[in-house]
Amino acid sequence: MREMLPKPDPSVPASASVALPPEEYPGGMRVSDRVLAAFNHACRLRDLEAATDLLGVMERILERRVRRFGGDRRREVFTLNHAREHLEWLLARERERAEAIGR
Repeated sequence: MREMLPKPDPSVPASASVALPPEEYPGGMRVSDRVLAAFNHACRLRDLEAATDLLGVMERILERRVRRFGGDRRREVFTLNHAREHLEWLLARERERAEAIGR
């Protein structure tokens, strides 16, 4: 009969970002979460210049986190790619509107 695999130790965190003590995140949000919230708010208000700047900030935060904890940060990369695609879509829509008005 096959032996059962041991259960993982719950005291060992699954990822490096979980290993950080909660006091590093007062209010329960990481800086990247707050930047993402600001990015989404800027997109809703159609302030695409601010959204572009905030996207750059999110990219720098991810680069720093990859250097600090290692390269396997799939969730953050997915979020960043989604934000980039959303901003590109909004910029394309604004260009279409500008062309329609200019006709």
